[in-house]
Amino acid sequence: MRNNYISAVVALMAVCATLASCNCQDDMKDDTAFAASVTASTVPQDKNALVEHFTGVRSEQSAEGHRILNGLIVTHPGRIFCINIHSGVYADNTYTTDFGNELLRQADINAFPAGTVNRQFFESYAMDTLNNGTAIPIRYIPNACDLVMVQSAPVNLDARAEIDSLTRELKVAVAMYYTENDTVNATHKLNVALLEDSIWGEQQGGSTLNPSHYDFNTGKYCHNNMLRHLVTDQWGSDIVPETGKQIRRVFVYTIPEQISGVDVNLDHLKVIVFLAKGKQDVINACEARMNIK
Repeated sequence: MRNNYISAVVALMAVCATLASCNCQDDMKDDTAFAASVTASTVPQDKNALVEHFTGVRSEQSAEGHRILNGLIVTHPGRIFCINIHSGVYADNTYTTDFGNELLRQADINAFPAGTVNRQFFESYAMDTLNNGTAIPIRYIPNACDLVMVQSAPVNLDARAEIDSLTRELKVAVAMYYTENDTVNATHKLNVALLEDSIWGEQQGGSTLNPSHYDFNTGKYCHNNMLRHLVTDQWGSDIVPETGKQIRRVFVYTIPEQISGVDVNLDHLKVIVFLAKGKQDVINACEARMNIK
């Protein structure tokens, strides 16, 4: 009995140490029970596609980009995830975040609207081939997604999110399982992005280029998949790859009443999780199961 007790204590300490090893700028809690509620698949899979769409309310063609990407999400449920990042001159400080401009600079965009797919360089579609820029015009996003979704994923992800409606506390549990060795990149970056749907506001070109999201009575446009916050800060939290085990992390963030002067509706929030090799090369992504209590 004593040996079993010691083994249980050691195992619990190991789980806690794993949770505590995460570095992020927001508050984090060691919640072993919540962490254990997520388990990534151990079966090798293909990558999911992560689209980071750089958009702005003053960019008319952005509305067409929204329409194209919404269609991809519907056509490929659970395989393509989109983050609309309002940034740059066309955002006009509307719906912006503290993270958008750095993401915009990294993507090497020279025209709007544009996006990246898994932060990969696609020579046939890239806006800047000389510098291996990851930005591509919106019209090529579907092609790039098709290329990504047949690539082997070195890691599988599972995630769960929970919001306390009284305290506005968001808790996110993430599980990672590496099916392939990665000896080249000693440290990966886990990113937890908070998005919001159904934000009604302005959007040039919305009535003509994406009329299904435009209310002709109010003149308002429905924004979806809007980046509101990066819980793991600008470039994510460090993860050391290790094959053959479930790696788990828990993150906690208190959701403010407003972000960039716009009310945050808890019922319209969702969480996208993705793992990258440093700042570039997203190797997999998933959407967290959401529960509001």
